[in-house]
Amino acid sequence: MGNFITKAITRLVTFAYGLYSVCLYGYLATKRGTFFKKRTDRQNLELQLARDRLWNLSKDYAGLSHYFLTLPSGFKFHFVSNGAHGSPSALTSEKPLVIFIHGFPDSWAIWRYIATAPSLQSSANVVAIDLPGYGGTEGLEKYTATAVLEKLTELIITLRTQYGVDQGTETNKKRVIIVAHDWGCVLSMRLAAEAPSLAHRFILSNGPLMSLAGSNVRRIVASASKIFNTALAAPLSSRTPLLQALRTLGPVFRQLKMSGYVFAMQLPPTLVTYFLTGGNYSFMAGIHKGSHGRGEFTPSDEGTSMASSMGPSLAESKTQTAGGESYPSTIKYTHNFANVLHMAGYYRDGASVARWRKSVETVANLHSIAGGNELRRSNSGAGLLDEGTPGALQANSTVFWGQKDIALNPQICLDGMADYLVADSQVVMLTESGHFTPIEPESRVAMVKAVEWAIHGEKGDIGAVIQECYPSAKVIARR
Repeated sequence: MGNFITKAITRLVTFAYGLYSVCLYGYLATKRGTFFKKRTDRQNLELQLARDRLWNLSKDYAGLSHYFLTLPSGFKFHFVSNGAHGSPSALTSEKPLVIFIHGFPDSWAIWRYIATAPSLQSSANVVAIDLPGYGGTEGLEKYTATAVLEKLTELIITLRTQYGVDQGTETNKKRVIIVAHDWGCVLSMRLAAEAPSLAHRFILSNGPLMSLAGSNVRRIVASASKIFNTALAAPLSSRTPLLQALRTLGPVFRQLKMSGYVFAMQLPPTLVTYFLTGGNYSFMAGIHKGSHGRGEFTPSDEGTSMASSMGPSLAESKTQTAGGESYPSTIKYTHNFANVLHMAGYYRDGASVARWRKSVETVANLHSIAGGNELRRSNSGAGLLDEGTPGALQANSTVFWGQKDIALNPQICLDGMADYLVADSQVVMLTESGHFTPIEPESRVAMVKAVEWAIHGEKGDIGAVIQECYPSAKVIARR
């Protein structure tokens, strides 16, 4: 009975705060004059042109071509790459494989400045994917941890084979680097913790390690509770301890304030759809403008950002790749935001925190990649039976963090991070950047440098490498 009451109260609070958040975002958009402001002909034209640039399958984008990969399970992924998967050049080349994984509310296109860098395209096989339910990739019925991570792992394992990383009994013939942001970072952190053999280096940006964030929240709440109980024991002099307890809870309150949109995602589907697309896409438009930081946000930038979130339109759905492939027929291309509830599904269905129940095929494939040596990986100093802190990353990882992130509180997400890293891992603070590190001018240059460093054998200290192009960057944790 007690458990039922607790769940009911939790759902009520979540609904109330989610509804409040929707109203608050609507009020702020109205105050800024964007909620009732209709899109101009110029905006619609820029959006149309951008969707053609990003999603027309017959066109390349700055050296990146469109491809589809149907997995053994039958699921169809869309991605862009500078080299055809399974081709003789991809299989025999010694170039490392770099896989880019985006977050909300984006697609492969958030990597348009990084994946098109000539230094990366000349020295690596670059692959930028659309996550399930985003862009041109099929959707899932539910976005549970098992559903998402199984498909993502199956894709990475297949890409490793298609780009010549693993062939027959030979594995790890060339380096694999996974680069991820936001939700892509959250999922990739789970891979680094639970399937570390997938890549030699994870480069992760502005997404929480949920085990660490949960631990920090529990620690802060426990500390505040002790102070509060002390105040109750001496009620006549309780004012100071009560204020101290509230100050202790400050990081939790700040994160709750930042996370209002997450609660809004838990509302009934109709309200979620309205929240994400209503008011002339005011919520999305606000995110896109903020993603460019202090840089200029031109009409072309606005169109490209919106096209990245919306995915292909009906016009692009009729195009084909050079190999005759087309977008999945399951996507409703007549809607501007056909995938919007799929995007919300990651928040609604527990993809970040629920248990990942690996299939027999996944376990066997990971065992094969690791060469049967999962008990202790030589390149990470950790393994399946030596996990250290629960939820810790088990693969070499470089975590970038934009200090001015408006969605994630560093005290919740970074305090104690060193305990969750393995040898040869670090956290790099980008002091002038915000949440959207792949887009903001300063941070995207730093990320290109980090990928170059990983591609070329990780020579030199990563902190010194990044400071060459981002002088104020600093390594705040390392193992």
